[in-house]
Amino acid sequence: MPIQIKNNAKYLLILFFIILLISSCDLLTTRKAEKPDKGRSSFIAATTIEQLFENLKNSFREKIERNYESCFVDSSFLSKRYKFYPVTKATVKFNILNAWNLEAEKQYFTNLIAYTPKDKSIILNLYNENSTRQGDSAIYNYDYTILLPHNKNEVENYEYRGSAQFKINLDANNHWVITEWIDIGTNNYPSWSELKGKFY
Repeated sequence: MPIQIKNNAKYLLILFFIILLISSCDLLTTRKAEKPDKGRSSFIAATTIEQLFENLKNSFREKIERNYESCFVDSSFLSKRYKFYPVTKATVKFNILNAWNLEAEKQYFTNLIAYTPKDKSIILNLYNENSTRQGDSAIYNYDYTILLPHNKNEVENYEYRGSAQFKINLDANNHWVITEWIDIGTNNYPSWSELKGKFY
């Protein structure tokens, strides 16, 4: 008889803890559906070259600075310094382009976002790809268009076109990053170099 009482007490104790757990938590209640996160990022570590350029395009569309910065070389993981070679005629208008570095790259992109309305996206298109790969480095050439719905009064242009040559490398994290960038303009449209100069 004492054994049965002991067993019953054990079951009652377990039952008591189960009731306590259920009553103190909302495990069985339904939560309200949450609105989708509008600031969600589609960034994926660039273990492939294709992903690097997807990240570059998405950083414009989503207007996320850290994702843009992640497309470029970080000296902590690769002993190379970022170099940008602008369109020559753009350097006449914008002297800063002659000494362009990674900090200038980050600053221009931050300003670009600041002058773009929150409900608008910046569209970067890269097309006519031509590439050469050698082991842990590659050169990728693209034609580009940038559609920029900005609200900076002193800037008239909303569309930029040209060609770009990107030298990319694998860093210590096995991620592809941009180490060199040559911008090539067209006669009919302002170039990416001019975009950088205008929004620096």
